[in-house]
Amino acid sequence: MKNLNNSPFWNVFLFSLFWALQIFVAKLGFMQGAKPVTMVFQSAIVALVVLSIYVLPKHINNFKDLSKQVLISLLIANAIHFGLGGFFSNFGNALTSAVNAGFLVKFALVTTTILAWIFLKEKMTWVKFIAVMIMLFGNFLISTKGQTLVPQIGDMLIIGACFCWSVGNIMIKNTLKNHNVNSDVITFLRPVAGIPVLLIFLLLTPLYPGPVQKMFTVNLFDLTYFIYALGSGVFTALLWIYLNRTLKVASASYMTMMSMMVSVFVAVLALAFLGETMTASQVIGAILTISAGVVTHYAGIAKG
Repeated sequence: MKNLNNSPFWNVFLFSLFWALQIFVAKLGFMQGAKPVTMVFQSAIVALVVLSIYVLPKHINNFKDLSKQVLISLLIANAIHFGLGGFFSNFGNALTSAVNAGFLVKFALVTTTILAWIFLKEKMTWVKFIAVMIMLFGNFLISTKGQTLVPQIGDMLIIGACFCWSVGNIMIKNTLKNHNVNSDVITFLRPVAGIPVLLIFLLLTPLYPGPVQKMFTVNLFDLTYFIYALGSGVFTALLWIYLNRTLKVASASYMTMMSMMVSVFVAVLALAFLGETMTASQVIGAILTISAGVVTHYAGIAKG
């Protein structure tokens, strides 16, 4: 079991699987009528409760060992990743099509790889570059069925969300490289730092454009669809745990490249339980993504 805990592939596999399950459960909730902002907020609260039960009894002493500088850095990283990233993602979704949003969130693959190359000095080899391009194209086919993207204002906001996610991950990876910090401690700080940021943005709702105002004017404590928020929150906690464990044992580039398998997992779940079908272009996209993932795993990218 110890070997599995230190395995980059095992950790990124579980991270991707739990992320796909979180997307699937949230999708079920949205199909029933749940509001995205309410779902995000309630899921974050559930995740915080789950992480409090799982992390605090085991690692309460680890928090005491954190220096003030490291703690502030981790809080900022998690606020950027979950707070700003989550807000821009929801904001962008309100102002663009589902097709565009489904593909553009994968732009984090590009931003993380580039930022890891610049700030973490991770290698940018031809194998990595080609694998990134193939994964991006494969996910384009899966998410859009090969349709042409029509740029909208929300697209830039989603790209901004990708940038926030990447910056957060790079800051966390940098901390893990230079300090002996337990990855589960970092995970616990994500909702702690992110929820207040989301609440601040919600308080600013009257200042937003009409379509966004409508999306953010919701009852955060409406429990009609809480069962879906509960499932989403549990899987959110698990995906955060294995995201940071992956960053602990592998490069940031490897984490974001291998997590492209999320699209494949989601497609399988949709086929099995939602009665959705795949077009030929989506099948090709899945094959390209899986093939590039195999190359990524065996090309030594996990080490940077």
